[in-house]
Amino acid sequence: MVPRTTKPGRSFIGAWAYYGHDKRDAAQIERGEGQHTAERVEWHHVENLAGIEDAQAAIGLMIDTARLSRRCEKPVYAFSLAWHPEQQPERAAMIDAGREALQVLGMEDYQAVFVAHNDTAHRHVHVIVNRVHPVTGKAANNYRDQEKLQAWALRYEREHGKVFCRAREFNAVARQMAQKRPDRPAPGRYVDNTVAECWRRSNGGRGFQSALEARGWGLARGDRKAAVLMAVAPNGRAFAVLRELNKGLSQDQKITNAAFDHRTADLKRDALPNVAQVQAALRAAGSRKAQEPERTEPQAPLSAREKFRAVGAALARQAMAQREAEHRERFEDWAARERQRLFSRQLEARDVLHLAHERTRELWANREGESFDRRRREASAEMRAIEERQAQTGLKGWMYRVSGQAEAEREELDALRARKHDLTREQNTAWAAMEAPLRAEAAALKARQEGELQQLEQRLAERWEQSWSRAWDRANENTRAPKPKPERKAEQQSHGRGGRSRSRDYD
Repeated sequence: MVPRTTKPGRSFIGAWAYYGHDKRDAAQIERGEGQHTAERVEWHHVENLAGIEDAQAAIGLMIDTARLSRRCEKPVYAFSLAWHPEQQPERAAMIDAGREALQVLGMEDYQAVFVAHNDTAHRHVHVIVNRVHPVTGKAANNYRDQEKLQAWALRYEREHGKVFCRAREFNAVARQMAQKRPDRPAPGRYVDNTVAECWRRSNGGRGFQSALEARGWGLARGDRKAAVLMAVAPNGRAFAVLRELNKGLSQDQKITNAAFDHRTADLKRDALPNVAQVQAALRAAGSRKAQEPERTEPQAPLSAREKFRAVGAALARQAMAQREAEHRERFEDWAARERQRLFSRQLEARDVLHLAHERTRELWANREGESFDRRRREASAEMRAIEERQAQTGLKGWMYRVSGQAEAEREELDALRARKHDLTREQNTAWAAMEAPLRAEAAALKARQEGELQQLEQRLAERWEQSWSRAWDRANENTRAPKPKPERKAEQQSHGRGGRSRSRDYD
């Protein structure tokens, strides 16, 4: 189970145009045409929409509900749930999982539309949620939604008997150990650097593919976008190559799409198999390797000296590998503690800034926003009173119109409508002016923390090089020690047991 969240949006129509239809090709995008087919949509399901079963009608009701909140500018929230290719859940199980995810997010009572696609090798469902509550009109707070969904996904996999995402389980155990024993160092990160290592050792697309195949991996084209290169691990897990290469890098260090395409230009991406085909080939190769007996070729017998040298070289390699592994393990433990301290400080700083911003918004709403709301309510009350007088019938209504008061109040009604519109525009302008410094502070904090993380990684890399150099020097001190001089050895042999001696020359 892999949950993925998206940033809130403004348009339910745009969300339905994307999730409820097929993807546009390059020609349609260039011409600005929409996509009206929906072959990739397997089914859809509606939640909390007053019995409506039609998805398009549900989207219309969600639009009307979003208008209940005047402050929520981005009511559209969406996330997806994807299962492992080995798992093939039915529609009912996928709907139950989507309901559990909504409950974890605290949005079980909010309007939602489920859309399941069949355009990938793995089963997945998209959930479009209205952040505005249909009864209270309040917008949901999706703070740390990804963390909540990841914790729920780990429990979901454990309850179903098999954990497919080992990295998530490792990180959860590390966080749990850090909470129980703050004085104990956290274990190192769960990282697989196979893709990055194969990329560094190759100079083109074919070389990269050969390096992956030598490690037991495979290279495939993307299921959603054929131009995307996917690296498939021996266990069947697929990685987007460019995304893996850019993980942990700053913006100026990331590989651009143009540079990536130029380096892999020798690959014919259309001729590559898809992810499902590569996964099947890797499983077949693994089963053949397990069934085939080991083949040993006859070798010429070694002499005693060759055997002695081979045993010595093997022992030396084993000792060197053991020293390197121990040194690497100690360094990774220390580096993990350094990263954990930095992440803790950054998370605390983000929480402090978020609370300060929420307090600022609350104060603005109580002081400035309430004033605008009060004046709009007063204008609305005056407008309703005028409309009621204009709707009078009978003799009273006739006297009201003959006296000329109706014409005067009609002009006053137009003025009140213009005033209400101006108040709304002034409130939006004041809100934007209040939000501008808050967004600038958040952007500055994000840039500063990215710089701190980049500096830490650079410092760790330098410390590793220095520490490994010193360890190598210590391991080779005996081999680099200068040999005793022959003169000194001869002098020692010439000395007697009594210490110093003299020599005489005779004629």
